[in-house]
Amino acid sequence: MTTATLLLLVLGLLGAFDIAWFHTYKGRLVTRPECRREAWIHIARGVVYAAQFLCVPNLRFTGAAYAVWLVLFGADVTVAWLDAREEPRSRAAQGGLSGGEYVMHLVLSVCVGALLHAVFSTTWGDWRLPTGVLGSDVPESLRLLAGGMAVGCLAVSALEVLVLVERRLGPPAPLHVRVRLPATVEQVWNLTQDHRLHPDWDHRFSSIVMLHEDTQGAHTAPPGTPDPRIQTGTVMRYEKTVLGASIRGFGRYKLHRPMRQSTFEFWSDQPHSLIARGVGLWRYTALSEGGMEFATSYTYEVRWGAFGQVVDRFAFRPLFQWYTERSFARLARRYFGVRRPRVLGREGRKPRAFPTPLEAA
Repeated sequence: MTTATLLLLVLGLLGAFDIAWFHTYKGRLVTRPECRREAWIHIARGVVYAAQFLCVPNLRFTGAAYAVWLVLFGADVTVAWLDAREEPRSRAAQGGLSGGEYVMHLVLSVCVGALLHAVFSTTWGDWRLPTGVLGSDVPESLRLLAGGMAVGCLAVSALEVLVLVERRLGPPAPLHVRVRLPATVEQVWNLTQDHRLHPDWDHRFSSIVMLHEDTQGAHTAPPGTPDPRIQTGTVMRYEKTVLGASIRGFGRYKLHRPMRQSTFEFWSDQPHSLIARGVGLWRYTALSEGGMEFATSYTYEVRWGAFGQVVDRFAFRPLFQWYTERSFARLARRYFGVRRPRVLGREGRKPRAFPTPLEAA
């Protein structure tokens, strides 16, 4: 099966280029609603290819087990037929297949035919032998390469599944967190609006600098005293160190209402920052029964395309929700002596009449 394995590896490399260039970069199939069905067909093909990369170099089926080859390659042919049938409808809005992709599909079809010939010319007659699964004489280096291709196929298919699911879920909801504190609005405002203390309780930041300090001198008032120069339009520079890497961005106060609300926008131009830009607010509300409620709501746009949207939906945004909740709990414990702070705001517990950042801006 060495020849079949070599043909399969060539087919895998060509298929990887087809997916990366024509499906992802040029066509952006997984992000187009009209191409959703074709994308699911490609996912099925990725799973079939992964099975081929695992079976062809490593196994030889005999007797009744020979049916595995028939099922495996029968599934491949069926998926290819479904793909060819779906493409005219799926690609109509893009003017059909490009000339380059059409040629690539022809080359892939020839390679598939050569692979089928190599497999069945080598194994034909094995169905007459006793039923079993034998080893392979394919060199270990080729088997390792094929195993890597199998992992790659499954990884791409899994990513495409996540992208399709993420698209079906719609835009991600803003993050909401709130905590009630045994303090006055003025006390909490003064503490949380002092950017020098902010990184001390907020896990999301390692440092914050108001840019007017670069030209007008640093804020030297006692801790817990907001800089009086901060107002609507003031710009800050923030930084977060993650695993030794520094992520830097900027924020600007969009609406600054002392003792009531602070609305802001933020952005980062660094390509390794998942967050591209966003908006958020802090709200300070006195409670009739005593104390006050400190609440935040924010959302953002991400970079890295569909991959970034998947990472944000299933990993980064839940992490930021948790980070923000922990930050509010730290604020309550460290500065207001609350031993077991009750932090609210996870999905499903959004404060009533609490505006989104866009509504409040």
